[in-house]
Amino acid sequence: MALIAETMKLNLIFCILILFFINNPVQAQQDSNKAESTPLTFAQQEVIHSKILNEDRTINIFLPESFHEKSIQHTYPVLLLLEDEFFLMTSGVTKHLSSVERMPETIVVSLIDGPKVPKLYTNGSDFWPKDWKQLPFGGNPDPFTKHLKEELFPYLKNNFRANDFKIVMGLSATSIYTLHAFAKEPYLFDAHIAIASGDILGMGYSEGESLIDVIVKDFENNQKKTGWLYVTSADSDGNGNSPMIKTNLEELEKRLSPYRSDDFQFISKIFLDEGHYDVALPALEEALGIIFPKEKWFANYRELIKEPGNAMENIDNYFKELSTVYGFEILPKTERWNSGNSLSKISSYLLNQGKTTEAIQVIERWVKYSPKSILALNKLIEVYDSNSDFDKALSILEKAYEMSLELGIEESNEYLVKINQTKEKIGKGKN
Repeated sequence: MALIAETMKLNLIFCILILFFINNPVQAQQDSNKAESTPLTFAQQEVIHSKILNEDRTINIFLPESFHEKSIQHTYPVLLLLEDEFFLMTSGVTKHLSSVERMPETIVVSLIDGPKVPKLYTNGSDFWPKDWKQLPFGGNPDPFTKHLKEELFPYLKNNFRANDFKIVMGLSATSIYTLHAFAKEPYLFDAHIAIASGDILGMGYSEGESLIDVIVKDFENNQKKTGWLYVTSADSDGNGNSPMIKTNLEELEKRLSPYRSDDFQFISKIFLDEGHYDVALPALEEALGIIFPKEKWFANYRELIKEPGNAMENIDNYFKELSTVYGFEILPKTERWNSGNSLSKISSYLLNQGKTTEAIQVIERWVKYSPKSILALNKLIEVYDSNSDFDKALSILEKAYEMSLELGIEESNEYLVKINQTKEKIGKGKN
């Protein structure tokens, strides 16, 4: 009986399994075809101990996609995001715009712990509670500024090839530090982006004096300020019941307009049909557009090489001029997806035009700027070989072989074969 019972039990389990897979064919297929998932990492988190602030500071860092492939000659501006909530959005926007050469490749750093903002008088703001004479948060921002100057920025320079071009971006309450930095630390950042900040403009360090007064007074006293200032709010801020926001933005525009120049550009505006935080995306895109205008950044490589002179020299001259404007070395993109505006694509175009010498110069620069790019090395090997420059081809083949072993890619054996073939060609040439 025990044996019969056990057999019936097994049959029952078998039947249940059959019914499960009959009724769940998709699940069964998914389970049988399930592949191992691979997490995608686009950023990293670092903890820096600040002796100045006597605390650990946590930051998120987004590095340009090609950071580890590019030469040490490549340095990067820093966009310091004071509101970590928008780190993913900001990283995505800068990645896209830099990939289509509308701005430089940029390191985005967000402060998990936020900034230390000054304590401001509300000056009767109709956005905040009426009984708040001062904001209930804030204090002395000077130690935080000292931390940025002496700890964070040197850390980024030493570890991630950050250069001295810096953008600061704050939203809503964190925009207090953005405006404070422009008013009190004008050389700390090159560009200041203050989003959802129209209410903050009317506040001040002392009662009755607004940040607008402080900002404009510096210009009136001939304090030369350069760079970019972008200030905006959405029309729906305060549920549309805060007219002072629009008034503040219009006042800043009116009083600061006489000082707009080629060296100092600014926008102070209300965004229509946007929400308090919704405005972050269109505002960021517009702000980056005034800092890095399309007419300066969109390099047409084919037009550049049509100009009299050498192709690579013409490309160099374009980017040298751009570098002079921004104060750091800006280099041409080596590779771009689906675009002819890169060293890789323009080299192929030159080869098709029969301009082999100029093409080789461009490819050599491509390899110099991206020394760990197998694609660049393969192209240089190909062009050296077709030009019968076998000694140079052999040198690059050996480098590619070593790199293939380091990266663990399958082409290692192919490189060995090509190395031997090239050595034979060299031997025949000597005979």
